[in-house]
Amino acid sequence: MSTRNFKDFENPTEALAFFTKMMSTPGYSGFFGGMPFPKKERSPYLDLGEGYELRPIEIFTEEGKVVETTEQYFNLYHNGLKMLDLVFRKGGMCNGFKDGYCSLIHYKLKEKHTEEKHGFDFGTHVIINMLGNIVLSSHSITDYPNHIGGHLGSSKGYIYDLRTGKAIAPKTSTLIKGTKSIIIEHRYDWETKEVNPALPLGIYQIDLETCELLKIDDIK
Repeated sequence: MSTRNFKDFENPTEALAFFTKMMSTPGYSGFFGGMPFPKKERSPYLDLGEGYELRPIEIFTEEGKVVETTEQYFNLYHNGLKMLDLVFRKGGMCNGFKDGYCSLIHYKLKEKHTEEKHGFDFGTHVIINMLGNIVLSSHSITDYPNHIGGHLGSSKGYIYDLRTGKAIAPKTSTLIKGTKSIIIEHRYDWETKEVNPALPLGIYQIDLETCELLKIDDIK
């Protein structure tokens, strides 16, 4: 079909009919200056940035039949290579990889396979590193691990070093994030049960890269 402009037609009705037909032609989705352009193919993979993507897997029954489902489950790939056999989905908190970490939902197979549930549990919100390993997991259905930035993450009221999984300090309502560190107020002793030794009350700075904790002031 040749390229034409509105000035090539004798009346608006003829022009409208022509361009309506062009818009419905497979492989074309619009015009720029009268020129049609190819429609982009939608990738079946979910891009996470940094060369990472989630690729869908097929789910089978115990008899080896593919389970037909509208829900998709994925494996993690990097530059086209499968990282691990862990099964993930992309949750609402996922913005792809940042500072070497990504928030996803992890699924485990149930002990007893049921076709209705596709053989998976309800899923656990997690943070993974660039090796695909889970470095921080939720502790309840209302707990969502958060990647603060750098090597710092938070879960169930505590701030963690994502490299070691160790709790550094309580996460308080007052948390100020800068480009290189965060500032927290630690006011209550009962929040320190996972921090050993117990952290004295005060105002602290935590470096995003080194995770070094530094007390910078006292609490009035």
